[in-house]
Amino acid sequence: MEEASLVCLRRRLMVLLIILAFQFLPLRPIISSPTSQVTAQERRTDKFINGQWFDGKGFRRRTYYSVNGILTQRRPKSVDEVIDLKSGYVVPPFGDSHCHHFDGERSVAQQIDMYLRDGVFYAKVTNNFRSGARRVAALVNKPTSVDVSYAHGGLTSNYSHPMDVYEALALGYYTYQQWKANAAKIWESRKAENDAYYIIENASDLDRKWPLILEGHPDFIKIFLRDSEIYQQRRSFVPTTWGRDDGGIDPKLVPAVVEKAHQAHLRVTAAVNSAYDFHVAVNAGVDEISHLPGYQDVGENENCAITREDAALTVKRGVYLTLVTSEYEHERTKAVIENETHNFALLKPLRAKFALGSDAFGRTPTSGAIAMSKLGMFDNLELLKIWCENTAATILPGRKIGHLKEGYEASFLVLKGNPLKDFEQVKAIRFRFKQGEIIGLEERKP
Repeated sequence: MEEASLVCLRRRLMVLLIILAFQFLPLRPIISSPTSQVTAQERRTDKFINGQWFDGKGFRRRTYYSVNGILTQRRPKSVDEVIDLKSGYVVPPFGDSHCHHFDGERSVAQQIDMYLRDGVFYAKVTNNFRSGARRVAALVNKPTSVDVSYAHGGLTSNYSHPMDVYEALALGYYTYQQWKANAAKIWESRKAENDAYYIIENASDLDRKWPLILEGHPDFIKIFLRDSEIYQQRRSFVPTTWGRDDGGIDPKLVPAVVEKAHQAHLRVTAAVNSAYDFHVAVNAGVDEISHLPGYQDVGENENCAITREDAALTVKRGVYLTLVTSEYEHERTKAVIENETHNFALLKPLRAKFALGSDAFGRTPTSGAIAMSKLGMFDNLELLKIWCENTAATILPGRKIGHLKEGYEASFLVLKGNPLKDFEQVKAIRFRFKQGEIIGLEERKP
């Protein structure tokens, strides 16, 4: 148990250090990057020939057109350019349904470059500085950049995650030594409150702060449920040391949060640790769950094996389950693997909706998705559909993305090889096309 906790702590520290490294890189104007900013052009009609297009089952040689940024197989009256895809394998763009990028000027240019380079066009920022996201709003959500949905601050309780991380950053503490030496001060600080998180202790807090939450125009509501079975036990605990990573809102408040969110036409994403957290979230009607219980390590008070009933309800309600890809790049403990095996045995036969999220600053899901393929968690067809179709659907529901179909957005990648035979071909991108725009002028002719 002690060894598992140390492994988990080391991973968390690594993620935080990467966060800091990227957050304070020198500011570089986004216009200097050829893959982040292309010359504005009028909407055009392109014809794509000799492409092998993914149809959800395999690849078929077809001809498609992009007309005003929309895919069609119907021949338009005129064509501006014929583009030969040279037998490349065409897939929908990738997504990242759990990240913490795109909320700071000093790193946003590098992040946009990184995502576009990896073919990840859609990102769900599951917690962020609301103020930071506002400052970079003009740089995202356009054809030549990444389309992003934001939580703009998660709902938690006092002395709970993620206030530890965001208060440390708000106070200007950027190293583990600083965090450890100033832990008490960090926990008592409230500089990032109502920006990166909201403290919700009771129903009165929820009613009082709800207008403030909506005032930030979040794209969805993020709630933290971290070992909520011991919520009452930890209420009197005031942390004075660094390293505590549990907590969250009172599980009794979750149904009220979901009701308010759905009335405001907002979906709810819940971060969970334990099987009890999972039970609370699913039964309250959340729309997405970040992580599966026990995805990192198992604490003494945790039960991470979900029930058959909760698995069935998850599928019945269409809840998306985001798997953290970065976790599959490391050696995992026996307890993590056992929990995952149990939970997958219940969820996969029922065709649960999985999605992929990196949850690691400074990287996209690509390397983790390849690691998942090598572990055999899903076959290559399942994994490609999860990454292209499900992940896009939970990031930007309602948009016609994630498929290569009539009337969908003309956004796709052209790979050199067949990812159904060799999943690492997802890295071999020779061509990117987004909403009728070429991404990277040097790639105009694949």
